[in-house]
Amino acid sequence: MTNYIKTGNDTVDVSLDVLLIKEGDYIVSYCPALDLSSFGDTEEDAKKGFDEAIAIFLDELHKRGTLEKVLLNLGWQLKKFPKASFLPPDADYNPYNKPVQRRISERVAIPVC
Repeated sequence: MTNYIKTGNDTVDVSLDVLLIKEGDYIVSYCPALDLSSFGDTEEDAKKGFDEAIAIFLDELHKRGTLEKVLLNLGWQLKKFPKASFLPPDADYNPYNKPVQRRISERVAIPVC
C-alpha cells in the first residue's frame, strides 16, 4: 500500500500503513512511518488501541511544538509550497521479526503548524 496525503484547512489527512502482527497471545498494531505501536487481544482491539495511541501521540507533540521535528526525524518530508504538508516515508520496517498477519490503511489528520 502506498501512503498518500490530502490537505485540509489546518490539517493534512494522511493514509498510513499499519501492520497487524501476532506476538504471543496478542495482536500488535505497528505503524513503521511513525514507529508507533499498540496491541490488543484481537485485531479489532489492536486497531482501537492504535487509534488511541496515535491521537495521543499527535496531540501531545502538537501541543509541545515538536511534531514537525519528530516527523522529520522519522524520515518524513515537509513540503511548504504551495501548501504546507507532510509526506510520510515509505517504510516496511517490522521490529517484531514476525510474519505480518494483515496490513491495513489508517487515515489520520496531522496538524499543520
